[in-house]
Amino acid sequence: MGNVKEKVGIVEKLAYALTNIGNIPVQAILGSYLLIFYTNVVGLNPAACATLFLIARILDGLNDPVVGFLIDHGPTTKMGHFRPTLIIGSIACGINFLLMFYGPYMATGGKLVIAYVTYILIGILFPVMDISLNSMLPVMTADVRERNALSSIKGFAYMAGIFGLNIAAPLIIGDTTVASGYLKLVTIATVIIIGCSVVGTLGIKERIQAAPDSESYKFSDLFKILTQRPVWVTFLSTMAYMVGTYILNTSNTYFFTYVLGDLSLLSIVSVIQLATLIPFTILAVPLVNKFGKKRLYAVALALITLTPLVRLLNVTNVPILLITTAATGIGSGICMPLTYSIQADNTDYVELNLGVKAQGAVAALSSFITKCAMGIGGAIPGYILASVGFDSTAATQANGVNSAIVFCVIGAPAILGLLGVLVFAVLYPLSKEKVDEQNEEIAKIRG
Repeated sequence: MGNVKEKVGIVEKLAYALTNIGNIPVQAILGSYLLIFYTNVVGLNPAACATLFLIARILDGLNDPVVGFLIDHGPTTKMGHFRPTLIIGSIACGINFLLMFYGPYMATGGKLVIAYVTYILIGILFPVMDISLNSMLPVMTADVRERNALSSIKGFAYMAGIFGLNIAAPLIIGDTTVASGYLKLVTIATVIIIGCSVVGTLGIKERIQAAPDSESYKFSDLFKILTQRPVWVTFLSTMAYMVGTYILNTSNTYFFTYVLGDLSLLSIVSVIQLATLIPFTILAVPLVNKFGKKRLYAVALALITLTPLVRLLNVTNVPILLITTAATGIGSGICMPLTYSIQADNTDYVELNLGVKAQGAVAALSSFITKCAMGIGGAIPGYILASVGFDSTAATQANGVNSAIVFCVIGAPAILGLLGVLVFAVLYPLSKEKVDEQNEEIAKIRG
């Protein structure tokens, strides 16, 4: 069982933050810059890229439950159950991430084939890293307040890392038609992926094992686990929201390049969002203790989803852009920590109701959602840009192209995000009171 009452020290919390920072560049850079790199530098057709993103991500997303199953049923070593696979996955994923950019760029032929191979491989290797990391929170501590604090740290590290990259990346890339900036960015990112993940993993501990009467689930039990109501409701809600987010991320570079005409503005916008995100990430813990995760998460998600619609008053108005960005930063600061805490609650729900430990299976959904969202969210802008006649060699685009970019940045994320809010607010069963009852019951089982 481990010492479930042992507190998580400040050094370990910093190590946990570092480990999460190492997880960030893969999603952030692929979601925001891979399509424009393939179209503007490698010279691939945007529709061909869209098909690649869609097919590869959905196909390799199907392996996530298998990876989660294998991780859950893997051996527990002196390092713990999840830390060894986290280190191995981080190293392998970092190397393949580098090849995704250098491979198609340096090849004299077969660029699309190389893109397919490396993109599919990232879908196989990233879950090993991501599922292992997302499985750590439920096993680091059983203390509710410690979990909320770790969730806040995870959310803060995640969002700070994303916005840090969003601030630095446009300045490092510079001209979106020149390869050197992209290659410099991904080289730095690879060092972060491997270095932060390995060093951080070595500094965290696994304290919690399954209850004494818990059994290892069979592969045939996966369906039963994944169809538990809190699990599938979170899945549907997060999937809708994340697809909209990746449509936005993929299109943002085009928006700032062609609609606003200045990619460096993306750095300023990221600074504004980070400035409002930080204090509300800190406030997330006391707010959730007062209002509960379900209510607070739904409100924060609605703020992220609906506020950008104000930009439709004038899509090129920078002050409106900055104000709405500050508002979405508030929502993101609250929402992100809760995402991981809700996942831990769902894991406890499965253990309490089915009597099995399934951290990897539940965490696999997070990786599956990420990859499907990257595939679908990355494909939609590619197909739309191809259909309206996007020209990667042109310095300015036709009005129809710019309108399509605006829809991808504002309209589509709002529609999908609102759907995610409604699903979660109406269907998620774990209210504050029910979470408190669940924590008391599972604490008794764990002794």
